[in-house]
Amino acid sequence: MKYIDRLHSAIDRCQSSAMVGLDPRLDHLPQPFRDRAAGSANDAALAITEYHRALIDILATEIAVIKPQSAFFERLGPAGFAALADACEYAKERGMLVLMDAKRGDIGSTSNAYAETFLGGGYKNAFPQCDALTVNPFLGIDACEPFLEYAKRNNAGLYFLVKTSNPGAVSFQNHGSPTLSEVIAAQVDKWSRQDMGDRWWSNIGAVVGATRADELGGFRKLMPHTPLLLPGFGFQGGTAEGLDGAFDQNGHGAVVNSSRGILWAHERKDLDHMSCWEDRTAFAVIEMKQLLAGAK
Repeated sequence: MKYIDRLHSAIDRCQSSAMVGLDPRLDHLPQPFRDRAAGSANDAALAITEYHRALIDILATEIAVIKPQSAFFERLGPAGFAALADACEYAKERGMLVLMDAKRGDIGSTSNAYAETFLGGGYKNAFPQCDALTVNPFLGIDACEPFLEYAKRNNAGLYFLVKTSNPGAVSFQNHGSPTLSEVIAAQVDKWSRQDMGDRWWSNIGAVVGATRADELGGFRKLMPHTPLLLPGFGFQGGTAEGLDGAFDQNGHGAVVNSSRGILWAHERKDLDHMSCWEDRTAFAVIEMKQLLAGAK
């Protein structure tokens, strides 16, 4: 089954387009994991491995897909990369999809290696095969082709950066007429039409920040078949307002990511009446799903 069809089946099961990012910041882990992470890099990697397994147990019945941000794992060295692999494997065991947020993109041979690592299972299955991957298209079409080939071969998904959620994105992405973002969107639309799923939507997607709700309609017109990854919900200021244009009548066409809004829920003062981090996290997940319920 193609990625996009697996994704929409999972969204239907969970009845939500909500996605949770795994961005393990050691100083924001709930206790007792924070104390366990205070030693060596190996200690920190073990702590986030244990935390993510507990977190995924909370998410598995409510959230269709997780989005690990590889940088937070890679900075811990080999043990961190092992923790990343464990989170991917455990999520898949629990029936979740894994969208790897690595934003890779380089010359063709290097892109081929990145694609093999995250979409093809690595050298002799050295790394769990992810369902989808974020890609930086800045180096051009030839640098993107290996990702497209691996995605098609492995029924995987791709999300090309089109208009990111950070405020400074406008420095480059708004340049020109049409803008750089619009040029990339037009190319992503061409790629999308070459790898379609069963229900109108493609395996090839685009990243458009949830903080860009006012621009979402324009990008949807440029990319009518392209599934969107909408990051920036919650802590970065993105809300459900204005996101409905990303979805079809079935609630398909986009996933909305929250990372800190879920991962840091245990620090919320308004949830002090809840005794454990698990309850606070579960509350934040349901809260997010309720907020997004009208965006379809």
